[in-house]
Amino acid sequence: MRITRGDGLIDRSQAAELCGVDPDTVTLWSTRGYLLRDGSERRHLPVAKREKGRPLYDPVEVAKAEYATAL
Repeated sequence: MRITRGDGLIDRSQAAELCGVDPDTVTLWSTRGYLLRDGSERRHLPVAKREKGRPLYDPVEVAKAEYATAL
């Protein structure tokens, strides 16, 4: 996956590709949140910016969400 935006943000499809998950999973992390590995708390993937109504994400935050949910 290659980041092409000058601000370093990625869209939902790129976030899914980065983590090897379905794009709908990225949407769920953002809207419903995800549990930390130890089940101690629920976090939401923050939307860094919206462009034309579409969310853009910070790749570091996406990676944190993927790490927290990986088995």
